[in-house]
This record gives sequence, C-alpha cells and structure tokens, in this order.
Amino acid sequence: MEVEIISNEKIKPSSPTDHHLKIFKLSSLDRYRPSEYIPIILFYNPNPTGINDSISDHLKKSLSNTLTRFYPIAGRIKDNNTWVDCTDEGVEYVETRIEGKISDFTWTSELLHQLVPVHTNLATEVPAVIQVNFFDCGGVAITVCISHKIGDTSTYATFINSWAATARGAPAASTNFDSQSLFPIPVPDTSDTDNDRRGSHSSDDEENEDLVTKRLVFDGEKVSALQERIGDTLTTLKYPTRVEAASALIWKSAMEAGFATSPPAVKDQTPERVSEMYIVVNIRKKMDPPLSDSSFGNIFSMATAKATITSGGVDLDDLVGQIRVAISGVDGNHIKRMQNDEDSEEDDEEYDHEDEYNDYWLMSWCNFPLYEIDFGFGKPDWVTTDAVEVLDENDIYLMDARTGKGVEAWIKLTPEKMDML
Repeated sequence: MEVEIISNEKIKPSSPTDHHLKIFKLSSLDRYRPSEYIPIILFYNPNPTGINDSISDHLKKSLSNTLTRFYPIAGRIKDNNTWVDCTDEGVEYVETRIEGKISDFTWTSELLHQLVPVHTNLATEVPAVIQVNFFDCGGVAITVCISHKIGDTSTYATFINSWAATARGAPAASTNFDSQSLFPIPVPDTSDTDNDRRGSHSSDDEENEDLVTKRLVFDGEKVSALQERIGDTLTTLKYPTRVEAASALIWKSAMEAGFATSPPAVKDQTPERVSEMYIVVNIRKKMDPPLSDSSFGNIFSMATAKATITSGGVDLDDLVGQIRVAISGVDGNHIKRMQNDEDSEEDDEEYDHEDEYNDYWLMSWCNFPLYEIDFGFGKPDWVTTDAVEVLDENDIYLMDARTGKGVEAWIKLTPEKMDML
C-alpha cells in the first residue's frame, strides 16, 4: 500500500485565545502520564451520496473553530511537562492519498501504522497531530493523535465528537478545564515528572521488536454466551458486563499461556504464582460531586486485580470477582488520597511485582462514543488504534466491535506466549 503525502500544514484556532487563558496548568495526574501519542483511527466507507472535493476545506475550517474551545490542544507543552503555553500555534495537520479501495485494506497492525502521521515522538511539545487519509474509492480514514500528557480517552472522544458536531453544523458539547484545581501539582513540585507511574509503562524498543501484536474479535452473541456462562457460577446476582467477561477470558488465557511458557528460572520459584492486572478506571463519575464526561485531562486511576495461578489454571468467575474487587477499591477515599497526592509512593510499591512476565495492563475504550463521530458523511465503519506504536508487552486494549455488542481486543505478547494463547 502506497501512502502519498499531499499536504502538511498547521491548523490554528479561528479566534485567538484570551490573555487570561494563555497559561494552562497540568494536573498532578497529567504529570505522571507519558509524553506519547495515543492514535484514534476512524474509517469511513464511501458515502452513497459521495464525498465532494470540499471535504478537505470543510474539515480544516471546522477543526479551526473547534480549537478555539479546546485551546490547550493548539498550544505547546512547556517547562518539564507542567503547563501548556496556549500560543495558538495550532495542530499539525497532514493529508495523504492512498491508492486502492478502503474495502481491500488489510486490517493488520503493520498497515494501520502507515495511517498515523508521526512515527517519531513529538508529544513532548506538540499536543496533537492529525492525518486525513483519502482512498481512491472515496473512503476516508481520519487519524487523531493527542498527547497522553494532556488527556485520556474520554478527553479524546469529547474533542473529536465536538469537531465532528461543528463539521455537521450541530451544537457542540462544551468542556471544562477543572482538573488542575481538583488535582493540583504540589508547590514546590519535587517529583520526577518523567516517570510513568499510575497506569503507564514503557519497554525498550529492541525488546518490542520481538513481540507479536494480534487483534482478537469476539462476536456479540459469543460474548453474551460467555456472560451467561460466567454468571451461572457467580455467587452474586449481578451478571458480568461484556467488558468484565472479555477481560477475564483474555486474562485467564494469557496468564495460563504465561505459566506454561515462562522461563525455567521463573517456573522453579514456586508451584503457585500470582498474576496481576492493572486496570485503567475512569474516575469522573466517582468524584463527589461527579464530573462531566467532557472534563478535560487525565482523570483516571489504576486498580490492581490479583489472581493465583497453578498448573491447574484459574476459573473465570474468580477472575471476574477479582476485577470487581479491584475496581471497587477506587472509591471516594482513594480519590481523596489522589487529590492530596498521597498515593504515589504506594503506587510505586504496587507496581513493583516480581513476576512481570505474567502481569498485564488493561485499557478499555468500550462504551466511549467513538462510533458516534459523524463529520457529515456518516458514522465510522471501524474505530481502532495504532497497536504497533501504542502497545507494550502484555498490554491489552479493548474496544467496541463494529456491529452489535461484540468486543475487539488488541494484545501484545512474546511469540511463545501468543502461540499458546
């Protein structure tokens, strides 16, 4: 597949940012996030009415208007990643032309990687980079890369939906920027702002070259059957959600594969081993009072589920129970400790687990309104990410399937563990 760059420019806000908004302080939660882009790729098949030649100008104009409301995204990250200088320099905006039909596109992680505008990390300074890919058949793939330093998945979804609403001429959702006041950075700030605690981790690039990335697709009917199967053995009346069911199944399969393929030195340690799963938890609705879904920033915490595995394996209902217990621990008291910045040392100890070979990181994009993003030529036929760039070893990303109540999962493992999975 040949990707030809046809334009490369900066899109600036349509109106200048007010002087009193020029300095946007990041929160204590933002400072722990890595300076890396998390791409969201939206695929749109050719619309029966056609996509006219003005689509490019239309997207640019509506983006410019949207950046006026989301002014930090058009700024530049400064001062060791503690604030954004809202200079209205704009977002990097790339357009490409791709030979071939979007329906012929092979959905592999290697090809998806070519639809992403940056393969070098500019996220330490530039909050957002966008690439619009035009296929010969009339299909479009829009890739939005926003730095994790300034926002999470909820932030990305709010921004892109607002851009799409503006493009349609519909009322755009408002946002608020109260994260810094709720989670202020201590003064003086003596923390190491370059670390990746609280839900982020990184691995060496050379080590990543030997890893395998796969997409697993769970049909809606199969997910429902799995929910019923687990629900019948649970001691509570509450059936597992589709995310709980899919998470438990993948965790079970991965940890059992890890148990079977772990290095001899690890295997000989003990006949029973503990696997941990670190789960990203959106805390907007757990706040008192609850925050809006459109609240800007990284407003999440981590939950740690633990399971003991032996050569006999582990039960799915036990894993669902462990996941629920872990998430329920992210409560009001936990959030108060976060607001007082009292849990960072505790987090360091929590993530320091000796069996990293069989520990996993779970991020879920399910139930975010990504499939509602309509720029005026229909809703996306598929939403995904650049798994090559985003995932590290033992990462699991869950997303809504294109149709029904299914679940798609991207997972990255060693070749031996992936074969066993």
